[in-house]
Amino acid sequence: MTSLLEIKEKIVGFYKNFEYPVQIIGKFILAMLAFSYINNNELGYFEALTGTIPMLFLSVICAVVPISVFVLICALVVLLHLFKLSMMLSAVALVVFLLFYFIYLKFAPDQGILIVLYPVLAQFNLHYMIPLIGAMAFNPFAAVPVAFGIILMKIVGYLQEAASLGDPGTDVQGIMTSYQYVFDKLFSDREVIAYIIVFTLVILVTYGISRLSVDYSWYIAIAAGAVVNVIGLAVQASSVEGMNLMMVIVGSVLGGLLAALIHFMGCTLDYGKKEMLQFEDDDYYYYVKAIPKIQITQAERTVKTFGRKKSPKKSKKSKKTEEFTEQPMVADGIPNGDTTVAVPGQTPPEEKPVNNNVVGDFDELSFDGFDFDELDQK
Repeated sequence: MTSLLEIKEKIVGFYKNFEYPVQIIGKFILAMLAFSYINNNELGYFEALTGTIPMLFLSVICAVVPISVFVLICALVVLLHLFKLSMMLSAVALVVFLLFYFIYLKFAPDQGILIVLYPVLAQFNLHYMIPLIGAMAFNPFAAVPVAFGIILMKIVGYLQEAASLGDPGTDVQGIMTSYQYVFDKLFSDREVIAYIIVFTLVILVTYGISRLSVDYSWYIAIAAGAVVNVIGLAVQASSVEGMNLMMVIVGSVLGGLLAALIHFMGCTLDYGKKEMLQFEDDDYYYYVKAIPKIQITQAERTVKTFGRKKSPKKSKKSKKTEEFTEQPMVADGIPNGDTTVAVPGQTPPEEKPVNNNVVGDFDELSFDGFDFDELDQK
């Protein structure tokens, strides 16, 4: 467990150090998948936007702009394709897109990534994980962009079907017939209704349980949300054409694992050290449950030195003393080999030549005014 927490700390530290470049790369990849889905899903009517260079150019722009502008660019690309298909039908899509866009900006301006993520995952049949990711990464308002993603994806398909019946041009009766066809198909689509109801319920259940003051509430909420997702869509599978129950289970399990991973990376709690605190002020009495976060720091490395040992550090005074070379003490020109002096702050005197011959007679020696010749005469 400790090694896993260390890996987590390294990943989180890397993300914090390179947060902006990582977000740019992530949005660029998502934009490439989104534009690839738009151009290849029988919607590539505007040939100028279907090439590799236009896709790269648009993806680079989406990577550096805010999420709200990202969603707007994707909507404009869809509108251009529909305009090439039918001018009047693209006007229908424009009205719907503007209505959804302003509602989205009102309730969930930072969650537009879910609108783009839904069709991207839908092409891999993994859109069943969207509600768990939305509840885990955001709040209950994630149900709004998820519902928008479902509806917009269906509207684009119905507009294509309406265009296949013939371009109404400027014929008012033909335009009204196309409008009626699109909205009748949308409101009678059981799949859209089932997805919106079940996904909204999953988001509310997951977020509601996660706010409870119980141990491991987030993981319990993710498991409960996955179960609600599977049961809810399984009930609707009999009445919804094209819904694969096996993919519902796979998508719900993958969504639950991804949501649990997001929570583990964001916050890991040590429930064994939880504390119940009570305190009061002039107006209220508080009951607080405090659970510390687990934070693993890298162990300090011990460096071992092999070979010659270094002498211990010396004081500043001793370092100043060692700046000078020790000189032998001389008494009347004769060295005393047992005593050395060094005077700090002064330039050491020049070294005098030393006679290493052994002196055998004290006749020529005097010490502190005492003459050894007088001792012999006595």
